[in-house]
Amino acid sequence: MSRPLVALALAALVVTGLAPLAVMLLRIEGADLAGIFDARTASLLGRTLLLGIGTAAMALLVGLPFGFLVARTDVPGAGVLRALGVAPLFFPPLILAMTWCVLLPAFRGAPAAIFVLGLSTFPLVAVFSARAFERVDAAQEEAALLCGGLRAVLRMELPLALPAALCGTCLAFAFAVNDFGVPDYVSSVGVKFNVYADEIKFNWSQIRRPGKPVATALPLIVLTLGALVPALALRRRGALATLGHGFRQPGTLKLGAWRWPAFAFAAAVVLLAAGVPVLRLLWEAANMPAHVRDADASPGAKLALGWSTLREAFGLAFEKARADLRRSLLYAAAAAAACAPLGLVLGHAIERARSRAAGRALELACLLPLAAPAILFGIGIITLWNHDATARFYDSGWMAVVLLAGRFAVFPILICAGAAASFDRALEDAATLSGARPARRLGAIVAPALRGSLVAGFVLVFVFAMRDLDSAILVPAMNKTAIFRVFNGVHFGRDSYVAALSLVLLFAVVTPGLLWTLFARKRLEVLP
Repeated sequence: MSRPLVALALAALVVTGLAPLAVMLLRIEGADLAGIFDARTASLLGRTLLLGIGTAAMALLVGLPFGFLVARTDVPGAGVLRALGVAPLFFPPLILAMTWCVLLPAFRGAPAAIFVLGLSTFPLVAVFSARAFERVDAAQEEAALLCGGLRAVLRMELPLALPAALCGTCLAFAFAVNDFGVPDYVSSVGVKFNVYADEIKFNWSQIRRPGKPVATALPLIVLTLGALVPALALRRRGALATLGHGFRQPGTLKLGAWRWPAFAFAAAVVLLAAGVPVLRLLWEAANMPAHVRDADASPGAKLALGWSTLREAFGLAFEKARADLRRSLLYAAAAAAACAPLGLVLGHAIERARSRAAGRALELACLLPLAAPAILFGIGIITLWNHDATARFYDSGWMAVVLLAGRFAVFPILICAGAAASFDRALEDAATLSGARPARRLGAIVAPALRGSLVAGFVLVFVFAMRDLDSAILVPAMNKTAIFRVFNGVHFGRDSYVAALSLVLLFAVVTPGLLWTLFARKRLEVLP
């Protein structure tokens, strides 16, 4: 390891990710702690737990079989289904909520929030599971097939893949309990479903004293860490658990009579999570509900009107939101570019630390910004930077880049750590013997080998930065982004323009991964 590089990367992590949390903790007063375990808080905690457990259960029940089917079986169109199955993770959850609450107007409250967030997070479980199933040694699989056929294979492989699937489940839980946008939207009409994130925002909006929302969030932070720390352990356990000496890639399993029912299940999941939202947004962007109600127009005329409205809606979206979309792309790309070298340096340092305890401590420190609710992290950014001395920086777009980089740097760090764990250390030792210094080894030996992981880390940071709504609500620099304009649009006048802008935002979010797939001609492995 290069100590100067690690020190510089740690300093960047502290300034962008840990300092906002530290300054918030220092603002807690004794009065702020009063009432954090009262009846209201207990009720909020119960609803938040319900949301997290329900989302995690749905993500596991859908993601585990989906990952197995598209990665290991002869289900028709497995490659296409696998690629499309990741798409819901790239969609802002608010857009999924918009779709399903319109299609099912009475579907509100806790069931709607769990359903939407389950659709949004099941790809985490699916991708982890698919990767784990691909790491089962062919020799073990062949032995199981000879002993008892497909059923025996499933009994043998499921325990091997389960740690990875549970890791994705823990991440789904952590994302769900910290989400503000979906519970807020599904509660805007009908049954109210307030969760912890609502209370944090309310305390900040009404009291404007940092200590109160921090104190309110402490149980939620503990709850989130209770999911993320096991996720790290499960990631390490599942990443290489099935790989051994003389490993052979397993073959494709034949499903026989179950092939088409399996296809129906996988296709239905993709349709519900990705196909229906996109089609519904297109339908709304064309203002087809109004055109269909026109009894005097023929079907052809209705389609022509819809096509004309669709073009006008996209034109209006680009005209009114061009600057917001440009800022979103710029902030997300800049944050992702800043996080890539952090991921390389700190990810490598985690796996090459002199002691396991030091590596795990560094890993946990990198995780803390993600463990805090996004709204609380945004309040920390405001508390840390909103002063006369830093006013120009706070009001600039750089503030948005710092916020996004600090919150999402954990993704490239963990991805690179997982890749470094499987990287042959003998290559680095050989470079050391030849006289190469640590920084030289990192740049010339490790970085080229981890190129795919660096690209994956960039893409993940870009995606989560583009879809980050909770931070955009509070920080002024983030108020001029595309996701914030969509959020305002759905609350103050849902129309074809908002649907068209949502589609433009979706396309912008998936573009980096799509470009990698088209030009690199290989799958983007975003998880270790």
